[in-house]
Amino acid sequence: MPTLYVYDHCPFCIRARMIFGLKGIKYNLLFLANDDVETPTALVGKKLVPILELPGQAPMGESLDIVRKIDEDEQWGAPVLKPDSGREDIKAWNKRVSGVMRLLVRPRYPKGFFPEFAFSRARLAFVRNHPIANPESGDIPDKPTWFDMGPEVWESWYDAHMQNTPALLKELNDALKDAEGLVDSEESVSPGGLSYDDIVFWDRLRGATLVKGIEFGPKVKAYLEGMSKKCDIPLLTDIAM
Repeated sequence: MPTLYVYDHCPFCIRARMIFGLKGIKYNLLFLANDDVETPTALVGKKLVPILELPGQAPMGESLDIVRKIDEDEQWGAPVLKPDSGREDIKAWNKRVSGVMRLLVRPRYPKGFFPEFAFSRARLAFVRNHPIANPESGDIPDKPTWFDMGPEVWESWYDAHMQNTPALLKELNDALKDAEGLVDSEESVSPGGLSYDDIVFWDRLRGATLVKGIEFGPKVKAYLEGMSKKCDIPLLTDIAM
């Protein structure tokens, strides 16, 4: 049985998990504490997740490589994903919301009830490794500068963006109105059925379900919930904040 190691609840971890649900493959899911360096390093030589471990094969990383491996390997049945369609409208929308999504979702992850953050040191590791924009200037410091700022500044900046939720939420909700026109059906975002478009698009939408007050239109909501069932990955609405 495949084993998948994950941490962070980062988008890339969710992408790798999607293919197992879409193909109905049972797998072992192991959540690593966010500050666990030793386990992934022993498997693939560095702190990198997700990591797929198949019996008799060397562990492998990189989300989309894992998706491709599981989808195209005949032992797991016929492929279910069509190629990436290259839709420019989806790319443009993802680019439009990437900044506001980061400011809304990133401060919420270490506050959420996730196994990766069961320990205070793991929550601190996430904040230390994920710089966030200066609440006043909007500039994102590079990692060395961020490291030098220390926990007091890190937490104050994260908290400032939490406090700015109303303005950020309005911006994202406005963008979600336009997302209605991107979704073909509750079965897939693009015409013709499941594709790599869904791996990327649904992953991003799911992250937004951690934000209380998010307003999904009927087509996006149906798509979100439908894909959640297909992938066997719950949305985050029950723990939204």
